[in-house]
Amino acid sequence: MNGRQVLWILLIAGVGLYLWKSGKVSRVGTAPAPAAGSSAPGGTASGFAGEACLTALDQANRRVQEASSVFTRAPIDPAAFASESEGASSAISAANEKCSGGGSTAEQRSMEEARGALSEMRALLMDLSAALAGNGSAADAPRRQETINRHMDAARLALRG
Repeated sequence: MNGRQVLWILLIAGVGLYLWKSGKVSRVGTAPAPAAGSSAPGGTASGFAGEACLTALDQANRRVQEASSVFTRAPIDPAAFASESEGASSAISAANEKCSGGGSTAEQRSMEEARGALSEMRALLMDLSAALAGNGSAADAPRRQETINRHMDAARLALRG
């Protein structure tokens, strides 16, 4: 046996050991271990609604950031902001629908934090819209984005922590 064959055998044995210890594969005749976060074999994963909420929350945050990025390009294009703002508003509404309810206590805490972030996103869009109309300032935008990020981090921590 040459060195290359020994390395391949060690690699295959290492992968096999990892899969066996992590529960991804099992011995013949036994059921595999349930994945982390699943409630029961064949059942739905706990936290699925919470994960869907976090995914929708991330998407809404991206859309809000795209809308606020219109202010970084000179000259500011009101039509571009209106388009981005409309997309952000619909993403916020979709996230709000997915972030209602929650089965477990962790999901409920996570969704409560997510709704706080969504509320800040709405306020940020209103501030930016008022600034564009000349009725206010977008000076609070960085503080609002920081608050949004804190709420999002707390939502992730509540669900996964």
